[in-house]
Amino acid sequence: MRALEGVVGAVEYPGRGLALGRDRDGNGFAAYWLTGRSPASKQRKLVVSDDEIVVQDVSGGSTDDLRHYTAAVRADGWIVVGNGTQVSELAEARRSGRDLQVALRDHAYEPDPPIRTPRIFATASTDGTGITIGSARSVPGAEDLVQHPSLYLSELPPATSVTISTYAGTAADVITSGTPELVTTGTAWTALADLIWNQLAPNLRVALFIAPLATPTFEAALIRHQD
Repeated sequence: MRALEGVVGAVEYPGRGLALGRDRDGNGFAAYWLTGRSPASKQRKLVVSDDEIVVQDVSGGSTDDLRHYTAAVRADGWIVVGNGTQVSELAEARRSGRDLQVALRDHAYEPDPPIRTPRIFATASTDGTGITIGSARSVPGAEDLVQHPSLYLSELPPATSVTISTYAGTAADVITSGTPELVTTGTAWTALADLIWNQLAPNLRVALFIAPLATPTFEAALIRHQD
């Protein structure tokens, strides 16, 4: 397995990415990062409340569901993380007891042709078990079709996580991804914020959060924003 920071650093333009798993000490965590090419995409910040983390516009302009959305929701015993409006919808599906691998099939990639950005998400119980990660992405070679690659793991050992990103190319040549990967996380979760942030291209990185799963709110989340 590759290390999480190595996966992040291997791609110039990951778009949005997330990771969910356990650090070296077995502590569960969730992380989410944003990069952007356009001025509008860079004019964003993360706003933290007890049970939500929201990607918010800072330009004073109009909001856009593709750039401004709830990126994380937590409730009694679980968390959902992702890159768009599907996060709130999948959180409602989890509240109602649905299997989120099945609920994911209600979603398609983002309406932004010709890129067709994947909608990514991950969920877990706050004890770090019952991890599901996946995406709604276009089918390579038949881009109008939708596929839903996903992975379920009942639990992960310490120093192991799952990760997924929307893109896998460069800022000049955007390549869609949305494929889950199992990775190592051989440090404390508190150190991962800087490890991931420093792997993102300085001219593209926008924001990042990493939050422990065991706390009852997002208050302990670590946040990074562009300079």
